[in-house]
Amino acid sequence: MNRLTVVAVAALIAIVSSVGLLRYVADAEGRATSAAEPVAILVAARDVPAGTTFEDAWADGSVVTSEIVRGLRPATAVADPGELDGTIADGVLRQGQLVVDGVFVSPEDAGDAALPPTFADTLPKGTVAVSFEASGAQAVSDLVSPGDRVNVLVQVPDAAELGLPSSGGPAVVHAFQNLLVIAIGAAIAPTAGSDTAVSNPGAGSYTVAVAPGDAARLLFLTRQYEVFLTLVGPGTSPGAQDPITKVDALPKTSTTESSTASRTTP
Repeated sequence: MNRLTVVAVAALIAIVSSVGLLRYVADAEGRATSAAEPVAILVAARDVPAGTTFEDAWADGSVVTSEIVRGLRPATAVADPGELDGTIADGVLRQGQLVVDGVFVSPEDAGDAALPPTFADTLPKGTVAVSFEASGAQAVSDLVSPGDRVNVLVQVPDAAELGLPSSGGPAVVHAFQNLLVIAIGAAIAPTAGSDTAVSNPGAGSYTVAVAPGDAARLLFLTRQYEVFLTLVGPGTSPGAQDPITKVDALPKTSTTESSTASRTTP
């Protein structure tokens, strides 16, 4: 290959390289311009609690449409609100957080933490809620408040009906002791640590927490017999309580010595 040919080939390579470089530069400029273009996104304008429906979050402005440069938009970002109809927040969505796939999911796919809190969440662990009716003098003159503890007594025609020794007539029997009153009517007991008391609304419907195996017993007794409540005071512990019948109705003594709050005689 002579010198002229070498020079010609070198010149051709230089031209091709220059064209390629110019094209690369042009493409890079195009890519940069495209990456800088604003694109639509959905973003949280304020904190969105877990379990919030997208419709509610969208309606109250908790989630809004915004813009971000294309180069910073996550591949999983959601831009179309219509894609999220019927979904709920699967966890807390913080203010400024982008809405991406998995933030809002169908209720069936949501974890327990994403579901809205319910009354069941307030029950003591391992218990179920049971309601029964009691009012007035039967319920300590409606002085019981949500959060108090009560004993449940029932009046029966004969103690033998409950498998106890026959009382030969009517008897009052302690059925349950130290039950937590979690609600009266729609008034719910305050949460632990709360310094706000909840008053008795006078509804007459008491809801207590019991072990699952005792639910049917409580329901049967409170519907079959007349019900009475006693309010459990501080320092009072459950203990054996014999049925009270006619022959047991009077205390062993009617003097002040029988009272737990006896007075000192001067």
